[in-house]
Amino acid sequence: MTKLLATTALAMVTLLSAAHADTKRVALVLPGPITDGTFNSAASKGIEAAKEKYDIEVVVRENTDFAQIQDVLRSYAEEGYDMVIGHGFQFAEPVMAIHAEYPQTFFVVNTAQVAAEPNVASFDNRWGDAGYMAGAVAALYSKSGKIGHVGAIPVPVIEQYNLGFERGAKYFRPEVQVLSAYVGSFSDIARGAEITTSLIEQGADVVTSTGNENVMGTIQAAQKANVSAIGTAFDSAAMAPDTIITTALINMDVNIDLAVGRFIEGTLKPQTYVLGLKENGIGLAPLRGFENKISAEDKAKIDALVTDIAEGRITDLP
Repeated sequence: MTKLLATTALAMVTLLSAAHADTKRVALVLPGPITDGTFNSAASKGIEAAKEKYDIEVVVRENTDFAQIQDVLRSYAEEGYDMVIGHGFQFAEPVMAIHAEYPQTFFVVNTAQVAAEPNVASFDNRWGDAGYMAGAVAALYSKSGKIGHVGAIPVPVIEQYNLGFERGAKYFRPEVQVLSAYVGSFSDIARGAEITTSLIEQGADVVTSTGNENVMGTIQAAQKANVSAIGTAFDSAAMAPDTIITTALINMDVNIDLAVGRFIEGTLKPQTYVLGLKENGIGLAPLRGFENKISAEDKAKIDALVTDIAEGRITDLP
């Protein structure tokens, strides 16, 4: 009897060890904090959902400076992580520099378009389409006829959003004036607020912002000046429910879900995946407290525009 119990216990330990060995380990490396209310918050939400859905082991590294990226990526690869996700365009070059040294680790870069055999894929979103929707909402809501975008720095995804924001605004109101400025930093909240205030002082009564912590500066400035804002990337309406009309969503949780899910299935390819409305890579958050502040006619226009973008009927998307 004792021998039987011992044999059974050993079998159970063996099974548990095997199951643990099959658990995939995924590292998410972020350029900023998960509390930024936008870009990094969206990724954090995504990896937590993937952890529950796929039963993976997850580690999240926040506030990674560019100079640290290559060493951080190497450390996770050398520790045997199955997948390392670099969240941001700045991870593309370091990943391409080292991936061949670690063929057993799959590297994924978000908001970039790079790929390499056998183990580099990237996921990008149609930021210009998201900006287009945000600009349309801002123009329809604006009373002054002036709206503003505050970007962190002029990198491709932010420039695409900025261009989309202007084109979307002029789709419904060709006469609307779109003000634009850059903070020069992803992390400078005070400077983000200062730049936003300057646009508000020029007459902008709806503002939006792209970046990381600098976005919080824009929201704070809008609150202080009693003007409205449109969020980006992560639905952070709870931060300022009386200020944020809606959010131009960049669904990083979808990017991460696809990356992890396909990796586990063995179908993740070393290519770039670009996600738009049809793929649920972008979207518009609910109007919530602004539901009764926008006319039924304007809401119908916004709904129709979203459909037209999804169906490819808008010809001037960035």
